[in-house]
Amino acid sequence: MKISKNWKNFASLFIIFGPVQYVIFTAVAMIYYAGGTIVNPLSLGYNFWGNFFSDLGRVTALSGASNVISFTIFTITALILSFSFIPFAFALPTFFKNDKNQYLIARIGSLTCLISIFFLITTILTPWDIFSTTHLMFANLFNITGAIGVIFFAVAVLYNKNYPNIYAFTYGVLLIIAIVYTVVLVFLPKSITPEGLIIQASMQKISQYSFLFCFLIQGYGAWKLQKS
Repeated sequence: MKISKNWKNFASLFIIFGPVQYVIFTAVAMIYYAGGTIVNPLSLGYNFWGNFFSDLGRVTALSGASNVISFTIFTITALILSFSFIPFAFALPTFFKNDKNQYLIARIGSLTCLISIFFLITTILTPWDIFSTTHLMFANLFNITGAIGVIFFAVAVLYNKNYPNIYAFTYGVLLIIAIVYTVVLVFLPKSITPEGLIIQASMQKISQYSFLFCFLIQGYGAWKLQKS
């Protein structure tokens, strides 16, 4: 029993650590980014509203300069983030064992989440300046499977009397932001203008930071439930 509790505590704390270290070290990677945006290869450094997170993971920056330092920092921190979701995906369904239907829903969410993590890892390991088509394909698959997993988790939490509904609502807010981001991408012109780039890059930042904040909250919630 103690081993099980310690393992669940680790899963809850790891999912808090993953997003926190990612925010810190992507900020460091931004400092070392070798410059350039899609619309302006001559721009200096990392433009927070004009560059994507994937730009940090490029081996060669959009300026044409070597981006090895930023690439290395980003790849390591993004992989740590990815692996921080794995224990949590296994631990979360154990909170719903008292109800067969909720447990099944949470297990489906967990499986979908694990598939999503696989796509996230493959997205990270296929820098878009080298594997552009593959990178985008895995990124889209990550977004789709991740959204499906979040829906199952939200339903399981919402119908569990012992799990505060605030955590289900947090999943819901994340889904709304993800849907808005997807709609923006679909309806923007195919050719990227400076204005369109700002919209896309800004929406990606909002979407990704919301994703990180959501799971940081989920980790705290799971940890708090174990304490109670």
